[in-house]
Amino acid sequence: MSEEKLQTEQTGQTGQPEQEQQQTVNHSVEVEIDGNGMKGYIKIVKGTPDAPPIEISDLRNALKENGIVYGIKESAVEKLAARPIYGIRIEVAAGLPTEDGKDGFIDFFVKKDSEYKPDLPQEGTIDYKNLDYFQMVKEGQMLAAITKETEGTAGMDILGTELPPKPGRPVHSPRGKNTSFNEDETVLYADCDGMVRFTGQTIDINDIMRIVTDVNQKTGNIRFTGDVIIDGDVCSGYSIEAGGNVVIKGMVEGAHIEAGGDVQVGKGINGESGDVTVDVGGTLRCKYIENACVNVQGDIIADYIIDSRVTCMANIDISNGRGVLVGGETKVKGELSAKDVGSEREKVTKIEILGQENLDSEYLISLKNQREELNGTLQQLQQTYKKFYSPIKTDDDPYKEQLLVISKQMELIQPKLNELNAEIASIQHNWTVDYIGAVVCKRKMFHGVKIFFGEALFTFNLDSLERCRVCWAEGEIIQQTL
Repeated sequence: MSEEKLQTEQTGQTGQPEQEQQQTVNHSVEVEIDGNGMKGYIKIVKGTPDAPPIEISDLRNALKENGIVYGIKESAVEKLAARPIYGIRIEVAAGLPTEDGKDGFIDFFVKKDSEYKPDLPQEGTIDYKNLDYFQMVKEGQMLAAITKETEGTAGMDILGTELPPKPGRPVHSPRGKNTSFNEDETVLYADCDGMVRFTGQTIDINDIMRIVTDVNQKTGNIRFTGDVIIDGDVCSGYSIEAGGNVVIKGMVEGAHIEAGGDVQVGKGINGESGDVTVDVGGTLRCKYIENACVNVQGDIIADYIIDSRVTCMANIDISNGRGVLVGGETKVKGELSAKDVGSEREKVTKIEILGQENLDSEYLISLKNQREELNGTLQQLQQTYKKFYSPIKTDDDPYKEQLLVISKQMELIQPKLNELNAEIASIQHNWTVDYIGAVVCKRKMFHGVKIFFGEALFTFNLDSLERCRVCWAEGEIIQQTL
């Protein structure tokens, strides 16, 4: 082969050396930032074999050009420059996440009203006079410890933007009547001896009015915002009105009692002509109720009830002691538990189980408020329209545009009112009633007992029923055996 031909084969058609035909492609650096700016990554894209190596300055410059200035992991950048990894993204920067503040909270060292219960004996006769029905504290006693909310710690994304934290929510102050904080308001103390009473999360210490005799002509009627203790009886014709709890160690005879809290009567409640009225915001505990009118928001605990008008929004327990309910009219929302209900002489004893409406009252009120607000707005617009409207149409009517705007606003309001009216009507039409209460008879239920669940009446054919429970289930009255 000639020398010229050999040279042509070595150099190719261009006559240039083979290594000079391949163009050098440098390694490239790609920077990625995640969606919330908290992570930064580098990916090295490999160039041609003869490309110069990546320098650490190349990596740093790439980060800077992409705005990454915070949280750079120098050790990761240095290792990547020393030993490049191609085609894989490597985390080289991380932001500082925010640390949201913590909500404040309260540790109570006294029990809430609903949690406090006296220790009742398991067997034998209950001594209503000596049970500790109310939670008492001494002056200076610690009531609660408050851990305050924290502000949290700000964060920073890798672009150098500060990320503010969400501060914790403060607690509602538990300080109420006759209580005080220490200097930094982290501990709450009682300022006097008294009874504990909660209003939501607020602690009140009720100082006590104590009458060491009967309530009679010497004392007059008692009106007090706190708790009342009567060492004797409440005599006929007199009254006690208390914002807190009432303890009567004797009996109530022909008198009126009204209490915002619990009522304890050591002996009983008696009114020969049914003129005794007792209104209780909490629980009523007494020996008996006879010929009286009693309205109680909490439980009733007694030995027996005779010929009385009783309304109880919780449970009635007369299953201890004599355990008899005879005569009168008893309305109860919860469970009525007794040994005997009615009498062998078939005395009429009416019991009504109060229903619980399946109605979202808050939502219904909200809808009615919205309707009232829209009606008010519509009336204002109608008055304004009437004020500027003129039956005589002219091209230069100065109120023409204003009247058009008002008309549009009224047109928008009316459909919303129609929707609200329809929804309110639907809710009011479709609500139902549940009866969660029951009558539990541990010995005998006699003829003459009438138990109503709404308009439905429970009846039985036997002379008496023994050990039974009468309740409501799936839309009908059922009788169960204990």
